[in-house]
Amino acid sequence: LELTDIFVVSASVLIILVIRILDKNPAPILGIYQRPNGLYWVKVCFMYSVLSLRKLLKKDDKSKYLDIEKPQKLSHHEKAIDAIYLNGANKQGDYLVVGTARRKNLLVDGFLYLKINDSNLGVLESPKLPGTALYKTDYSEEYSAEGIEITPVEPMRKWRLTFRGKMKENGDRNKVHDVSIDGIWSSDLPYFNFDNDMDPLCMAKSMAYEKFSRTYFNVLNANHQTHYEQFGILQASVKIDNKNYDIQLETVRDHSFGVHREWRQFKRYGLHFFSTQKGDRFSLGQICLPINFSRLTVGYIYLAKDKKIYSVQDCDLELYQHGHFGTPPRDYAFSFTAGNKKYVVKVNVIDSPYFYISKDWEAKIFESLCEFEVNGVKGWGAAEWQYRNIEGKTVMDYSENVR
Repeated sequence: LELTDIFVVSASVLIILVIRILDKNPAPILGIYQRPNGLYWVKVCFMYSVLSLRKLLKKDDKSKYLDIEKPQKLSHHEKAIDAIYLNGANKQGDYLVVGTARRKNLLVDGFLYLKINDSNLGVLESPKLPGTALYKTDYSEEYSAEGIEITPVEPMRKWRLTFRGKMKENGDRNKVHDVSIDGIWSSDLPYFNFDNDMDPLCMAKSMAYEKFSRTYFNVLNANHQTHYEQFGILQASVKIDNKNYDIQLETVRDHSFGVHREWRQFKRYGLHFFSTQKGDRFSLGQICLPINFSRLTVGYIYLAKDKKIYSVQDCDLELYQHGHFGTPPRDYAFSFTAGNKKYVVKVNVIDSPYFYISKDWEAKIFESLCEFEVNGVKGWGAAEWQYRNIEGKTVMDYSENVR
């Protein structure tokens, strides 16, 4: 063969190889979780450039938190949302998880779980659980309904939690107790804003799984919500019947609000909130919202020794490997990288109560109360696992628990 012939053959083989690589379009795992196609790394590079530039140009204005650290005016949308969530635990085995999401027409998606180890009562839950549709008695803009109230005191520093009412034992819902909670959540730790603080490369990789189009980016923009988190300490006085308890919990507080939230769009997610003996705080997991992201990795850590937050750079927690068929895992592990350091997390679930969110029971959410171990260091906290509930109120739990 002459040199020209060799060049033509080599070029043809190279072109065919490039076409085959770019034409690679594997089927989604379980028909849901997208896999890298031939343009995956091209899309990663493109989105990394866009997100890095956006992060550089969009500086976080700390003064805006004076305006958003309080109830927000609900949008015109029928699915408008403004939500506050607290999730706390300690090494003694005490847990508290509470949420109030303000919706339209006086609806509040609200719930409360409480476990005080010394009480020997197990997990206590608010009266309407596993349903969460609570209702306000007026149109005041407050995070409160049916005995639960979460009130801002000082932006990014202090919030108040109170509860007055009945709580049921999760293990036997016929057993009811009179409960009061008076607590103050306080913090001097930095916050993490998911709009600005996510790792650009990690975000780019999550986005690159999806099929890019004008419609895709329009939907992505339409579904945007503001979401930020901050760890702190919740100190609370609790009275159960005639017994008093004082608890102190390492507690994450998050605030989410946006034009709308449609729980029916979420397929699944698995999120972990925990603290360790070293004073480090963790929030990370994966979200499957197929209309936007089928495999979105999110999260950050706060390192006490550095007094600094590091965003998660990658995580091998895959939803299709953990509890895909509706029951969350109870003993599992995963690893992730943040601040260029690798962490191995072991999770052991102690209790796993669940509820159905909002008035139509659109999703089933487990609040798994857990023990953690991170690189050999003991920790405590919770894992929140969400599943789309396509049965709505026809699910058996509705007929068994709603009178």
